Amino acid sequence: MHIASIVAIVGCLLPWVSCGQSVKSEPPPSGGVRFETTPLSSASALGITEIPLPVDMNLATQFVKIGFRPLILGETGFQSTQFLTPTLSTRQASQLVVLVPEYGNFKGAAVAKGIQGFAGRVSGVAFGREGSPVIYVHLPYWTHQREGPMPRPAGSKISDRDNEQLVGELKKVFVGELGAQEFGTDSINQRIIRIWWH
Repeated sequence: MHIASIVAIVGCLLPWVSCGQSVKSEPPPSGGVRFETTPLSSASALGITEIPLPVDMNLATQFVKIGFRPLILGETGFQSTQFLTPTLSTRQASQLVVLVPEYGNFKGAAVAKGIQGFAGRVSGVAFGREGSPVIYVHLPYWTHQREGPMPRPAGSKISDRDNEQLVGELKKVFVGELGAQEFGTDSINQRIIRIWWH
């Protein structure tokens, strides 16, 4: 009886065992789904002639003037104590920074000159207000990500060492020479530097 039980169990399992025979495997059915890829247009075909993209400076000037209204226009009323421009070229950011003549240690003309000193070495600069003036300097990962004209060939990777050197130069200028009270990397993107004046 014991042998009969073993034979019955083996008999039940035999259909599940291939016994060394190869089984032809076919890919799963596609369900009629077909994938196609479309190449993206080049930057020049899309009208991108420089990075970062330039903004309308008349609108940007109005935006900054509204944000710093009492300081710039000498008027009370509406102002925004929390705003930030998009990432701008150092040239455009400097034109907006100079609109704020003075705010504590922040001196618009001097800060604009400091920003211009990094032209062509950074990806761009955002300017705004977090209570008081703030700038965010965007640092490139690759040389072709630096601000400037487009199109251009692919560049080379910027090493962490070279990036740290640039961060050191930024700190020397904006903290050491221009009196910023806070200087540090963004918590998510380590290649964005926040510089803030109280």
